[in-house]
Amino acid sequence: MFILPIAPVLADANRWLIALPPIWLVGAGGAAALIATLLGYGVLRLLAPRLAAEARVSLGDGFLGPLGWLLMAYAAVAVAFTPLVPLDQIGRSLTRLVSVADHQKQITVEAGSTKQQVHLTLRPQELTTFSLESDTPLFVRTQQPVDGFAMVKDADISLAADTPWTWVKTEGATNPFLGQQASLEVTNDGAAPATLSIGWRLAPENPQAGVLPWTFCALAALIATYMLFRLGAPRVAAVASATTKEAIGQPIFTVVIVAGIALLVAFIAIPYNTFGEDVKMLKDSSLTLIKVLSLLVVVWTASVSVAEEIEGRTALTVLSKPLARWQFVLGKFAGLVLVATLVFLILGGVLLATTSLKVVYDAREAAKTNPLWRECAAEMITVVPGLVLSLLETVLMAAVSLAVSTRLGMVPNLIICFTVYALGHLVPLIVQSSVGKFAIVRFVGKLLATILPVLDHFTIEAAVVGGTPVPWGYLGWVGLYAALYSALALLVALILFQDRDLA
Repeated sequence: MFILPIAPVLADANRWLIALPPIWLVGAGGAAALIATLLGYGVLRLLAPRLAAEARVSLGDGFLGPLGWLLMAYAAVAVAFTPLVPLDQIGRSLTRLVSVADHQKQITVEAGSTKQQVHLTLRPQELTTFSLESDTPLFVRTQQPVDGFAMVKDADISLAADTPWTWVKTEGATNPFLGQQASLEVTNDGAAPATLSIGWRLAPENPQAGVLPWTFCALAALIATYMLFRLGAPRVAAVASATTKEAIGQPIFTVVIVAGIALLVAFIAIPYNTFGEDVKMLKDSSLTLIKVLSLLVVVWTASVSVAEEIEGRTALTVLSKPLARWQFVLGKFAGLVLVATLVFLILGGVLLATTSLKVVYDAREAAKTNPLWRECAAEMITVVPGLVLSLLETVLMAAVSLAVSTRLGMVPNLIICFTVYALGHLVPLIVQSSVGKFAIVRFVGKLLATILPVLDHFTIEAAVVGGTPVPWGYLGWVGLYAALYSALALLVALILFQDRDLA
């Protein structure tokens, strides 16, 4: 009879628990956004019943309803993983994010005192800078009682008069304190009392806990923006809602979501043979997969909701109502953006989870020391800029696809859009290769560089893989470029659709 060893199984289970806190942070952020939305709805019912009725009706449209289910899934993940995460560590770090960072304390050291005890209200793990300054020479020793014994660390400090001593936390720096608390022993050999000024700065021990408030802010801002969109442009929002609902009802949406989740999970176990760098390949492959799948959904939806409606004269029926053609086009574009956002929220959430799990899986396969949960969270955070830029690229391509759909059917739309996608990533190479060539070659190269979108701006997989931080300024400039090019493509779509014979 075969008996499964209990100890190895438990050890392996404990190893996987390390990857759960980052996933819990995302789920808790979604749960907080859901609770805030419900509270906001309750306030609206009391203060503005009409707005509350509009909010309740919006749950049946193609975006807010699925988003609500997604938030409930996030909340379920948070509830399920709550007993398995270190809530004390996360809670302390979240509290430190909003608390005062800089602290000062002054004490008087009597003349001739030996080893005067000074207790500081700080946790050494949160210490980033620590400074001492005295008006007379002093001898200071940092120590921390552990299990009743004074474990003195090599941190004897001889302070000269009016000469500050400063410790700054750096990579590999030795903390001047041990354990969970901090205390000093101060000796004054002088004949006069001394005034000792102590200053310190604290930072969260686990700054990765900021994933929770950032997730909450992003989701809450998305919901608020959508509600303002419905209230400010009801006719455009009605077209966008119908487009989103039609896209979700298409079989390709379900296929993309199911296939995307299956492939993202499978990437965890795929051996990339990169000698311990498999997590980087997972991020690269997953970002490309999500981008391509979202583009497929957007282009398909644009063809179905615009080209086929025109050919089937459904658009003529819609425009017979008090709806201008420009409102029809903008509503279709808004619907495509909402569909892309849903795809990224679903598959992006799965990617964040698989990235955290992949860090533990790599350590397990390479027989390395178990990583800390903040290491899993740090790898997970690096994926977010790539997801944002991929979404912006998808929005840009949605505008291009919409412009093509006003005149051509599904198959030409697919061919043109994916040709633009491929050439758009090659624009810098095309311009570089045309330098020094014949005049006609230079002209064609400059023409393509002018007409085609430079999609290479949205490709930062190398930075994500290498762990290089992506500046917020870069995201802002790329977002502005995507907005300008999308506006230009929408202008072309309006021109092409304005004189299109719908009868």
